[in-house]
Amino acid sequence: MWVSTIMLNYAYSDGDLLETPQTYRYSSFQGEAFVDAWRTSRLSACAHLPAPALPALHPQGLAHAGDSTALLSHLCLEMRAGAGVSGPLASYWLPRLLKKFEVSKRLYAGYEAVAPHRPLLHGSYGSTQPYLLLAECMLHGWQASGAAYYLSGLLKLTDTLVSQQGRLAPDQGAYLAWLLTQEQQLLATVAREAGL
Repeated sequence: MWVSTIMLNYAYSDGDLLETPQTYRYSSFQGEAFVDAWRTSRLSACAHLPAPALPALHPQGLAHAGDSTALLSHLCLEMRAGAGVSGPLASYWLPRLLKKFEVSKRLYAGYEAVAPHRPLLHGSYGSTQPYLLLAECMLHGWQASGAAYYLSGLLKLTDTLVSQQGRLAPDQGAYLAWLLTQEQQLLATVAREAGL
């Protein structure tokens, strides 16, 4: 008996996803072949990155909306310290920054201090550091709550980051490699717990 195996391409991390964001609309179910394509894509990305390393964070100044990198650095430190999603920064900023990313698939250099926290005028979305930091926050959010939107956000953020891996500084590449390793472990655990 002849069996055809179709190798899918995981297209969700292809191209420059900061300039042409992925919409994820009308994605068809492709079963195990899709998961295999995702895994192959991530392993290929890791093969071109430095050894995984979680960076030490030393944010300068106070956490404020006008500096996304500083805000997210403080947020990561709060979550690394075990505050989970209920810490003072996480409880307010984590859902808002995740929503900002989910709507536009971009994170801006800074946001207005008052709700609805629009991007600052002439703000850029090209810096990769906020995406790395928010991806780490998604890992902590998932570990603290198990809420699926953190896992969904993580996958979309890592898709975006994989599309930008050629632009990453070596320490950022090591950070992305760490995030991708954590993502693989997290999804393996989810699959095992679901009996897949």
